[in-house]
Amino acid sequence: MDTTFATLVIADISGSTPLYKAVGDGEAQRLIQMELDRLRRVLREHGGTQVGQKGDDVLSYFLDPNAALNAALNLIEGSSETSLSVHVGVHCGPIVIAEKGVYGEAVNVTARLATAANPGEACVSDGVAEMLQIELRRMLKPLGRLNLKGLTEQFMAHSLISPAMDPFTQTRLPLSYGRNEDHWKSAERLTLVLSHEERSWRCHDNGELKIGRSPDCDVVLTQPWVSRLHAVLSMKDGKLILSDRSTSGTYVKSEAGREIQLKRESVMLADSGLISPTLPIEHSEACLQFEILGRRQVPQNVA
Repeated sequence: MDTTFATLVIADISGSTPLYKAVGDGEAQRLIQMELDRLRRVLREHGGTQVGQKGDDVLSYFLDPNAALNAALNLIEGSSETSLSVHVGVHCGPIVIAEKGVYGEAVNVTARLATAANPGEACVSDGVAEMLQIELRRMLKPLGRLNLKGLTEQFMAHSLISPAMDPFTQTRLPLSYGRNEDHWKSAERLTLVLSHEERSWRCHDNGELKIGRSPDCDVVLTQPWVSRLHAVLSMKDGKLILSDRSTSGTYVKSEAGREIQLKRESVMLADSGLISPTLPIEHSEACLQFEILGRRQVPQNVA
């Protein structure tokens, strides 16, 4: 089969699952369809060729990487009509164009980059960055090497955030969603306690704490090396999950474990330990201590 070198763009709608719970199936489907129509329109207007749609994402390919990046920039700006956010992956490589879609390793890498991106952000591969015009390349912020699921080697990537948008973006849902006591009930009535210096924050099972420099975060850290949305610490059905969403990484150490660094990754944690944005724990001025109260049985396979 003949191959074509192209730049791929995958745009995925953020937060569609909680949207269905928040506003109901009918309204959620209407909003999502409006956003999908916008995504397709933006990609088409910038010269992209749409080759498929799976769920809430849209895939297109471009022969011009600069057009692809400009399309990604418009995609992540979002729509005022739906208030939905989008996360995007941009990568280049040889692809096989078939009747029902495109195929190749480049498609898989693009999908992984889209997964690594925050809402309102595009993750752009180093290969695409090298081909861009200088003014577009200057809009990218290096993310360093990421461990992308399914890839054996670390992958160099960059972050693109629209200069017209607040870099702390998320799907806006009714304020009552996920914030009431019934939503947090669990058999063991677990409580996550996060503390820093003389401050502490709490949430219950199936809740979460957003950590970052943005005033919209639950845990606000003012150090300049902390990203606006740096990490999310959440409990899901009794499991404690730390997800790094930063440009510089997060260090974590459980009480009996070794210190590890996350970069756009998630890990299941033990019930107590330390978290440090950007810097190793021993050098950190913003080290957070976490602990789960109310556990009767310690979970297995944790960091």
